[in-house]
Parts: sequence; structure tokens; C-alpha cells
Amino acid sequence: MVGLASLEIVNPFILTLIGLAAAGSVWAQLSPQPAATVAVPNARHVIGLDNVKQDAAGKLAIQDGALQFDTGQSEGKVPIASVDDVFTGTETTQSGGKTGRNVKIVALAAPYYSGKLLTLFMRTKVDILTVAFHDADGALESAIFEVPVGQAAPMRTQLIQAGAQTLLAAGSTPPTAAIGSAQSAAKAKLSASAIQIAMVETSGVQIPAEFRFAVYERLVERVRASGAFPKVYRAGDRAAAGISDLVTLRTQVDAFKEGSQTKRELTTVAGATKVGVTAAVTARDGHTLVAQNITGQVHYFGDNLGVTNDVAKRIVKLLRQTF
Repeated sequence: MVGLASLEIVNPFILTLIGLAAAGSVWAQLSPQPAATVAVPNARHVIGLDNVKQDAAGKLAIQDGALQFDTGQSEGKVPIASVDDVFTGTETTQSGGKTGRNVKIVALAAPYYSGKLLTLFMRTKVDILTVAFHDADGALESAIFEVPVGQAAPMRTQLIQAGAQTLLAAGSTPPTAAIGSAQSAAKAKLSASAIQIAMVETSGVQIPAEFRFAVYERLVERVRASGAFPKVYRAGDRAAAGISDLVTLRTQVDAFKEGSQTKRELTTVAGATKVGVTAAVTARDGHTLVAQNITGQVHYFGDNLGVTNDVAKRIVKLLRQTF
């Protein structure tokens, strides 16, 4: 009888423990779990991070509240709280990094079509991840990465789940005054103590986000390097508000044709990538100081995104002729 009484006392206690354990298991399943670290070990930095060289290879990861790119020698970070939007795209490029670029040189000297076939076999398709963000002063920045196929979309999803915004639509820009007529040119050299680079706009032309942001980043880079202006500000930078003689560079995409790097290298006459833009410089009161139609293109070696560098180079040439 004693044993039976003991069981009657113990059993409710055991049942209570079992119930608590089951409830704890259910609660653990319902409670938010820490997000797993997302990492792409073999990514390439195209442009955008100040502390990282262009074309550098490294690991791209989402951790500690930031998108981080680590080459082993340098590191760049984009706080997720500062991200305005994330875009994905695709590209066919030359594999092999520096080795692949050296193969191009060898291919030029190879007999007949053997060299062209060599570069053909080194083609690889990649995803493009473009991250638009702002700094503490509100200036628009962007970072562009190449990642293996199938990796860009999951990383975009993870960035959004981690708190990244999606405020910008591909191809859209804040409303601005209309760009003045193209081909107008300043009759005499102008001067300005500062220039602000507006985000690249479109006029209904379908162009991948990575091309627009790459043109923008190339312009910032090249205008600063040109030394034509003491101060160069990014779009949205509040520090530019008090400059009386500030001028603004606006670039509008009028035409876009995405070619094929493979065709370019095999035929040398087909597959060119072209971007037609109207580049205009406006004064603080909005009137156009100079405007010109410009076409950038990549004809032979180079990724399709290489056209953005040609566009920026031609626009900076216009600036140097004007200021």
C-alpha cells in the first residue's frame, strides 16, 4: 500500500515536469531564433567600398548587423540599417581573376582562332548584387559585387529580413527639373567650388540597376580624381546645401544595348555594349550650364559593366572642357 501511495504522489509531479518540458519545446519553436550568418566565400568587389580595391576577391557575409566584405587584407562594411535597396542581376564574365586577364593577352598572340577559343572556355555566368545605401550625412552610396550564380537572390532576401529597406525602384529617381537641351555648350570656361553628382536617371529606358549605380560610382571616382572641383559631393549629401556656387551633374540614360563579351572576343565586330546618356551640369537656380549627348561603349575585351567606365570617362572630359 505504501508503494502504491508513493506512486500516486510521484506521478503528478512527473507529469508536471513532462508538461513543462513540452511547453518549453513549443515556446522555443515559436520564439524568434537568431538569424544564421549568410556568407559567400568567393565573391568579387566590383566597385563601391572605399577600403577595398576594385576587382578584389573575398568573402561576402551578413553578420553583426552589417554586410561585410573581407579580402583577408582589407575589409569593407555596410550597416544594414543604412541600406536603401538591394538589386540583383546577372552577367557573363571572364573567370580566373588576374589569371583570366593574362589569358586574354596570350589569346591575342595565339594563331588563328585558338586564342579566341581559349577565352571562350573561360567564360562564366555570375550574379550581380547591388546594394544602395547612405552615409551619416545622407549621401547616396552603392556597392556592387559579383557572386556565384544563385547566390544574389538569397542574400537580398536575408538582407531584407535583417532590416534592409527597399525604398528605391530599379530605374527610379527623385523628381528633378528637366535636363536642358543637349549639345548646348558653355562659350567660356566656367568655375565652381563644388559639384554634386546626382544619381543616374532614366527616361523610360530599361537598364539593369547595376549599370546605373556603376555609372554613378565611376563618376564620383573620376570627378574626384580629375581635380576639376575642390569639393565633390554625392547625391543627397546635406553638406552641399550651404554652398552658393554649387553645380550639379545630372546624367540621364537615353539608350541602352547590352552586348555579349563572348561575341566581342570571338568576332571583334559584334556584341558591343552601349549606353547613351545626356550629361548636363546645372546651376543652383536650376538653369542648364552645359548639356551634351554622350555614348559609352565597350567593343572588345572587358565585361559588359566596363561600359560604365567609358561613360564616366567621357563625361569627365566634358567637365574638364567646361570648368
